[in-house]
Amino acid sequence: MITNDCTITTQTIHKDDTHRLLLKKTWNENLPSATILMSNAGVMPSIYHADLTTTFCINELSRLGFGSCSIVNIFSKMTSKLNLQEDFNDLTCPENLDYIFNSAESCNTFIYAVGSIVNTYKKVSDYQLIIFERIRKFQEKIHSIEDTSGNINQHPLSRTLRGKHWKLTPFKLPEPSAPVDNKETDKQKKNKK
Repeated sequence: MITNDCTITTQTIHKDDTHRLLLKKTWNENLPSATILMSNAGVMPSIYHADLTTTFCINELSRLGFGSCSIVNIFSKMTSKLNLQEDFNDLTCPENLDYIFNSAESCNTFIYAVGSIVNTYKKVSDYQLIIFERIRKFQEKIHSIEDTSGNINQHPLSRTLRGKHWKLTPFKLPEPSAPVDNKETDKQKKNKK
């Protein structure tokens, strides 16, 4: 008979009742650490609950040999559905950028997993450029999740990842001097407000 024991510790840091800056799960402090950047903080009733996204992150990162996962988000507001019609200042807070930066600095691997929201909403695409400038010095450890079709920047809940293992691939941040393509997609025009 074989008995295995493991304790998963959870740490959350909130600005207030509506903004979560960090969710960290640790199962083995001796293994490399990962930070994953996604779009928005979901609603979790307590630190004892894990939503589907968090569960997928723990499962795949432990399979890949990591011992902890810090989850940070572009938008710190805790909500089950992100409403981008809201005032931008209500969706995030200035401290959030600091937590993204500090998590990128302290981890072994930083995973950019925002998904398609940046292709749909121009203000999200523009805001991510601010984040990119903050984390640019960590370029060598930035990766994204690639699906089996070679699509990068997949969100853990992506349909193309369901039931499949993650592949982490290096993610090159766009150059700061690169001209920004101001041509909006039809979705961006529809969702711009």
